[in-house]
Amino acid sequence: MLKNKTQEQQISTSVLVIGTGGSGLRAAIELAELGVDVLAVGKRPRHDAHTSLAAGGINAALATMDEEDSWQQHAADTIKESYHLADPQTVEIVAKGAEQGIADLERYGMGFAREEDGRISQRFFGAHTFRRTAFAGDYTGLEIQRSLVKRSEQLDIAILDTVYITDILTEGNTVFGAYGFDVNDGKRYLIHADAVILAAGGHNRIWRRTSSRRDENTGDSFRLAVEAGARLRDPELVQFHPSGIIEPENAAGTLISEAARGEGGILRNALGERFMERYDPERMELSTRDRVALAAYTEIQEGRGTEKGGVWLDLSHLPREVILERLPRAYQTMMEVQMLDVTREPIEIAPTAHYSMGGVWVRPEDHSTDVAGLYAIGEASSGLHGANRLGGNSLIELLVFGRIVGQAAAHYSANLPAQ
Repeated sequence: MLKNKTQEQQISTSVLVIGTGGSGLRAAIELAELGVDVLAVGKRPRHDAHTSLAAGGINAALATMDEEDSWQQHAADTIKESYHLADPQTVEIVAKGAEQGIADLERYGMGFAREEDGRISQRFFGAHTFRRTAFAGDYTGLEIQRSLVKRSEQLDIAILDTVYITDILTEGNTVFGAYGFDVNDGKRYLIHADAVILAAGGHNRIWRRTSSRRDENTGDSFRLAVEAGARLRDPELVQFHPSGIIEPENAAGTLISEAARGEGGILRNALGERFMERYDPERMELSTRDRVALAAYTEIQEGRGTEKGGVWLDLSHLPREVILERLPRAYQTMMEVQMLDVTREPIEIAPTAHYSMGGVWVRPEDHSTDVAGLYAIGEASSGLHGANRLGGNSLIELLVFGRIVGQAAAHYSANLPAQ
């Protein structure tokens, strides 16, 4: 029901989703497919949500390339590289549910890269035992977001693109809606809802050099959750990605995907040394993100970095057709921002703040919080990544828990004594 009052619009819905990136849209899709009234709001246009910047790929033990792979090995890799701080139940849920997440994307029309016989192609990512990262070039997140937007349009899901939520409304430790305003015209929104799903990202924009754009990952989820009565877990655990570009200043931190190293990219310091030999001689450039980032930082701090404070990522030894087919975004980005042809010249990079591994405390089984009716999902939540996120896990997390949280919120709403 809609009601206008002195530039304040009142809206009622069964479930409100705050955030229209991948996790928020996947939850909204699940709710709509269950026949539940849902409204999704986001401060950025849905087509340009942060998920669209995720480049390299999405993990699932499909065993299309390495038949020895399994969900158990995926789980083991995730826990090991989290420094054993990941929640085991959360990890098991994601690793087991990953294949269904990929199937959901295919159902929505997602176009994955495939082998000649039609199998979904999978490539190595850092610290994975087997090739389990499915992809669409190096713009996988963009394709996922497009698929989710398309499916949400097919379901006619109500979405408000430019609404910034300032408060989650609670009474007696139970959520009943949210309040916000339109970032373009200031119009206020009072939204009544049985349940609220918080999917508004993390907080790594507090660093100057970050892969998040100016109005992304500004800690909205954390503040909203705490003020509503929920808890945070491990907010100090932030992943630094090894390969953010250094210049121009307005693009500093823009990522060159880990796929660049997965396809054979080489890291060198200013002396021309392949420095990962000093830090992880077995895995080299395919070591974990935290180790590669720390190695690059050490090289820079000890005087072996470039004049501008970076190291070199070299792709020039790879066949040009491989770069254009499997790393098109890296090629296009560097041509646009530096007029640099990565098929001929190395890229100057440095570690950049990338992902909030901590977040809102949630129960592993359904991502509910301490506040009745309030859920957190995606980068806003915590539990899967521990102290170091395995590359490719964030995208599958949003698919798996988007479905689960959508079902949980639908059940909660349906079982309220009054709605």
